[in-house]
Amino acid sequence: MNAVMNGLRWAARSDALKEPHPADLLHYVGFRDDEDQDRYWNATRIFGRPDMMHQNWDIYAADDVAPGDTVVHANGEWDRPPRSFSTEAEQNRRTRAAERGTPVGGSR
Repeated sequence: MNAVMNGLRWAARSDALKEPHPADLLHYVGFRDDEDQDRYWNATRIFGRPDMMHQNWDIYAADDVAPGDTVVHANGEWDRPPRSFSTEAEQNRRTRAAERGTPVGGSR
């Protein structure tokens, strides 16, 4: 289910308001420092404090999620597939491309 409240999008499970199982974790994805403070605190009021914070929804973040965990996204669709590369790898690609003067994904 995709739910929106004050610009906050999250995946709402049917049992989201039930008492969580002790092993269930709460993951926040994509919350940045200044630009998402209101979203972070809105999410915290609704879901509670996160057990894990992920900068982006990539394969590493997805691998940290176990069945029964709840994932709260600051932006974007709740059911989007994870990116196939990490944030650091993307930043390195962009830096190297800028140094070479080529677009990301371009040839040398």
